[in-house]
Amino acid sequence: MDLKPVTNINDLNVVSNRSELRRDVHTFVNYTREREVKRTHRSNDLPKADIKRLAKLMGDPEIQKQVKITGTSPWIDFIDHLALLLGFVRYDTEGEYMGYTSTEPSYPDNYILFQEQTYDQFLLSSLIEQEEYILNALIKRYDNSDNEFFSNTCPFSVLDGFDRFGCATGVVPTIRFDKARRHLLELLKEFNSGVWYSTASFCQYLKKEHPYFLIPQNIEVRERWWAKGRYGNFRVRKKRWGVSEEIPENAPDAFERVEGRYVERFLENIPLTMRYVDLAYDKEEDQKIYPAINNIKAFRVTERFLRVMKREIRKPRVTVLPTFEIHVDSELYPISVMTQLTRFADVLADDVAIVLKLEKNKVAAQLAEHEGLNVTALLEELADNALPPNIVTDLEEWTAHAETFTLFEGFGLLECAESLKLPAEFIVTDISPELKIVRSQDKIYSRLESSELVPILVKHPGSSFRQPPKDAQSVFLKKAPVTKRKKKAVNIKRNYSVTLYFPSKALLKRFSKELKNAKFPFSVNELTNAITFSESQEPQLKVHLKALEKEYKINIEDMDLKTSL
Repeated sequence: MDLKPVTNINDLNVVSNRSELRRDVHTFVNYTREREVKRTHRSNDLPKADIKRLAKLMGDPEIQKQVKITGTSPWIDFIDHLALLLGFVRYDTEGEYMGYTSTEPSYPDNYILFQEQTYDQFLLSSLIEQEEYILNALIKRYDNSDNEFFSNTCPFSVLDGFDRFGCATGVVPTIRFDKARRHLLELLKEFNSGVWYSTASFCQYLKKEHPYFLIPQNIEVRERWWAKGRYGNFRVRKKRWGVSEEIPENAPDAFERVEGRYVERFLENIPLTMRYVDLAYDKEEDQKIYPAINNIKAFRVTERFLRVMKREIRKPRVTVLPTFEIHVDSELYPISVMTQLTRFADVLADDVAIVLKLEKNKVAAQLAEHEGLNVTALLEELADNALPPNIVTDLEEWTAHAETFTLFEGFGLLECAESLKLPAEFIVTDISPELKIVRSQDKIYSRLESSELVPILVKHPGSSFRQPPKDAQSVFLKKAPVTKRKKKAVNIKRNYSVTLYFPSKALLKRFSKELKNAKFPFSVNELTNAITFSESQEPQLKVHLKALEKEYKINIEDMDLKTSL
């Protein structure tokens, strides 16, 4: 299709969605899996305390700021409703009337229930299948009043809608909004990514080539005095609260005033929420007609959208480095991969590049909970390349030290000689001939002392384990071999490095070329769009950064990295 490109958007307000829907749904679902969340009694909303926790877990500063000021967040509300729509959680949405005088339903004891089977089935799907599952749920969501014409169905919608009055009659009930949405998405995939197109020219194309993409050509409806004809449901006002006027069906701009308004509101709903488009709004704040019209002057589709529509989303690439870092390169947020990796690793970066770091304590905890788990085999299955030898060796060592048991209060672990005989009422279970779980350990200690043995009683506090005396004999104490060899002096050199993560491969290549021309020593990781160099050369690098400041406003942010010893 031949649409008019927009060459200058400097005078427009460009809006891009930086929130990651897939990651935040995963965060919400795991939050409800791990704790009981009781919805509010009257409004059936999330409690404010849970909203604050979720905002912190999602990590978006803007959402946290919004929650701090207003106590709520449209984005978190949207994620909450989407999780219900996808079947990942369940809770009462009907409510009950608490008496004859009740005018609104209440929701007593309404807890969010995690639907494990549905979510696990979702995780088993491929990345593109997961994306289509979410997209289909959003496309099919509508009723006579819950659609782009009458309500802001997604969190980034700013345009107002038509009055809902009479929307259950007239032409609206005949509209298949899901069919119209799919049709528009199919048309959008014909555009080039990164190119700004005029919204008005797109509407003119629809008017000429697809005039009935939304409202059927032949309509059979039950008309009312407030909803007659093709456009009887859609009335406009010159003031926010004033007398409304019909949009005549025979008006030369009737299509633009109805279907054109729908296209604008469609673009700022599903496509913007899914990060399929960026939008350029008119900065004019003085609204002269309600609902607003011609506010979205231009749009551009993203490369992500085109690859989703063509089903060309590749499998996530996982790389395990000798530094215990795990780099994940994925076109869409890899929920299934992250579900597995976060069991053993902490997330260091989760933006342009996803970086995790293996943690010994997490690995040990998972091995203790899941006896047959093989962490090495799982990482080998996820990773695109062979695991570094030091990672394999350390994982084997961590596995060897992960054999643990749970000791409950009121019981004790007795280590004794195989020949020692104890009364049966003290023994709970035999772990081995030398190890036994026992009760009433104080009484056992007294009996052993009276038998002229030399027992040692070690009582552990609730938060840690107390070390036995140095001279104690135990299978849990490993004594280092005594050596008289003279210690050798060893000098270990240390050099700190700095890594810069670039937002795109294009910018990475451009800056790399600048550094190569200057013969500046550095290394490149195209998997994570990163450049690494010695910390001592950072002042020199800043000189080369100035070459980019003619076109870019550069801001370098320090990543909050966690380290483990």
